[in-house]
Amino acid sequence: MRWQSLISTQNLKLAWRRITTGRNLQYKRFFRESYLVYESAADDHIRELHRALAAEAWQPSHATRLYLPKSSGLQRPLSLLGIEDQIVLQAIANQFATKLYKKRQRVELATVFSNKLTSPRDSIFFMERWQAAYSAFQEKCTEAFDQGLRWSAHFDLSAYYDTISHELLLSIASSDNSEPDTINTVKEWLRVWSADNIAAMTGHGIPQGPIASDFLAEAFFLPIDTQLQKATFRYLRYVDDIRLFGRSENEVRKAAILLEQECRHRGLIPQSSKFDIRELNSAGEAMGSLPSIAPTDGRDTSEQSMTAKEALKILASAIGGKPQKVKDKARFRYVMYRAPEDGKILNIVLRLFPRHPEHIDAFVAYLSNYSRRKSIVSAAFDYLESGVPYSYVRGELWHLIAGLARPDEMRRGLTMAREDGRNRSRCIALSWGVMHFLMKCEAEGLIRDRRRLATEHSISRSLLAPIFTDREFSPGGHAATLLRGSLMEQLAGARELQKRNVTLTSLGLRQRDLATSCKTALASLGVIGRRHRVAERDWIAECLADLYGCNGRIIWREFLGTEYEHALQLLIEAKARFAGAYSDWLGLQDGFGDIVTRQLFDFLKRRELNGHSRTVGNDGKLVDYGNLLAAGTPFSIAYPVAATALRTLHDRRNKLPGSHPYDKKGGTRNKWLTKRERDLLVPQVRVALDELATVFEQNN
Repeated sequence: MRWQSLISTQNLKLAWRRITTGRNLQYKRFFRESYLVYESAADDHIRELHRALAAEAWQPSHATRLYLPKSSGLQRPLSLLGIEDQIVLQAIANQFATKLYKKRQRVELATVFSNKLTSPRDSIFFMERWQAAYSAFQEKCTEAFDQGLRWSAHFDLSAYYDTISHELLLSIASSDNSEPDTINTVKEWLRVWSADNIAAMTGHGIPQGPIASDFLAEAFFLPIDTQLQKATFRYLRYVDDIRLFGRSENEVRKAAILLEQECRHRGLIPQSSKFDIRELNSAGEAMGSLPSIAPTDGRDTSEQSMTAKEALKILASAIGGKPQKVKDKARFRYVMYRAPEDGKILNIVLRLFPRHPEHIDAFVAYLSNYSRRKSIVSAAFDYLESGVPYSYVRGELWHLIAGLARPDEMRRGLTMAREDGRNRSRCIALSWGVMHFLMKCEAEGLIRDRRRLATEHSISRSLLAPIFTDREFSPGGHAATLLRGSLMEQLAGARELQKRNVTLTSLGLRQRDLATSCKTALASLGVIGRRHRVAERDWIAECLADLYGCNGRIIWREFLGTEYEHALQLLIEAKARFAGAYSDWLGLQDGFGDIVTRQLFDFLKRRELNGHSRTVGNDGKLVDYGNLLAAGTPFSIAYPVAATALRTLHDRRNKLPGSHPYDKKGGTRNKWLTKRERDLLVPQVRVALDELATVFEQNN
């Protein structure tokens, strides 16, 4: 591993892009706003990071660890790293991927099915979607059974990520030890990231959560994969879930002994409670159940919601028993992140969610569809009062209550919230959630206590910045603390100053009081440097011109108004996926078109111009975007070119398997977008957006 290659701006930029395109949504939810601000000046930030690394002035920061409940009743750790730490860790993983690419190809989809690298090697997408590889894993298990290998052993490892030796890991990528200083530096970084304080630092363990760690874990197991691929028995692995197949019990037992010896030789600990040898009776038994991998699903902006009827049908197949419990977690979580508001679904969810703390994030994602619902608030309070011991779950429940409860309902939770507030230092998720609730109580005049923010964890404080009251943006307020804090706090503070139109002067700060990284963020968002018209910089105009060759009119801030930041976030995500994830790009670009169209309708209505129709129905819900674009509507009559172009995009998006697996008319299987199709759609995007920009400019 060469130092210059590791810290090169090219490698660091690739690392950043792979972080932003990663599918680890559960992890990224803690950083989404920070990523957006960092992205607005990513080149400048990365140049500064490169200079610090080159001067050996950069220092890693300890991980902030939280624990998520598992179905077993135990917990899975999640290690939150600072943004620059994430970039450097991913840069290391990039080097491993380059070094081991050919060796990994020999085992990928043959014996190993997890965290498959994308092609080409320099793709901004680091690893392929897990679903396809896991399906191949199940097919191989079935194939082994069909070939007469009816005896099988299920082999699992205990605390796999925590037991990975830094020494052995780095020896895989640098077997010749040609740059010992680089290896020693990386080893020290790993020691810092493996612990949440200096006293807990060891020579083993990698942070769980970043996609970089997922591949480093694969790299660590590669010598075992290569060795066992040569064996006469069948060896198949998905992360730390290993299946051994043979023609007799003896053959499988010998295989298990060999595997155990190889693992212990590398300091890994087999989980004896999960070891099992048995004769298989069916291909279904050979496949087994979904392994206990970290969930990667979430409320993705590129996903299409399903109807209540569709959701109930899938939900019915995912639950069962008396009392009802989740029996198919993959199908259940899929529904929770896509189902609409519906009374029957809500009743099922409220019965289930105290029984499954491991799915709390999926439950909250669904329940957050509702604006105010007394039954949800009451159920959340009941769950808290039951004494649920998982700090992560308690934090999520406080978020839910803070978003849905009325002031009179909030009083019920004050005593519990104060108790959790005293214990919040044990978990960043609890800290974020309970402080959200207490700050809402303060805003409603129920309590007076803003001192807690001063002692809040830096990550929690940055996540809470969007709900700071206005008084925090005056001299002596906590907004000034953000701008002088960690990088994540600086990014959060800069974002809030931009959204609230607050100047440094009103905070009692001067530019020279701030770190370079903070000034870079403030300038990129237009908060400082106004005399150079940085504030007028239109990021959407630049992005559209760069991506699609649009005319670059500087009208989007005024056109989109309060929806500008929402639209910009979709566009940044679309840009990141344009080069490789064509279907994801289409979903995001279609979402951007939805925002633009609704804002245009509002503008046309205010100007009393033709082309608009109602965007909200009699039931108070938004009219479907497809209906706004339909042939024969006022919009399609007044602006046929733009309407046809946008409708083409939307219709193709509806025929993605992620939106609808089958075509509604013919019943044929829908297909993912190809590169050729994407290239044909780009002119449609350009034509539509340029026409809408012209309409706004000429009539404004």
